[in-house]
Amino acid sequence: MYMSLLSGARNNRNSNLSEKIYKRMKTLFPNAKESLAAGVVLLSNIYSSLGKHEEAKTFRSNQIEELGVKVKVGLSWTEIKGHIV
Repeated sequence: MYMSLLSGARNNRNSNLSEKIYKRMKTLFPNAKESLAAGVVLLSNIYSSLGKHEEAKTFRSNQIEELGVKVKVGLSWTEIKGHIV
């Protein structure tokens, strides 16, 4: 439920509400590391969308380190007219 609220706040680019929701998540679910990591990504994306790129970078790295989760790097392929790009 909290991830839905956080996503809605992100869609409205409401950083204040997003911060409150994330803090509540940390308080209520301190052991839900994967969900909290997803919340970190959403909140850092909000900061970036508002032009606060340095704040997004700092917040994301600090929170991921604090949570002690390992970030998995993603990779995707796209096929266009039979060619992988």
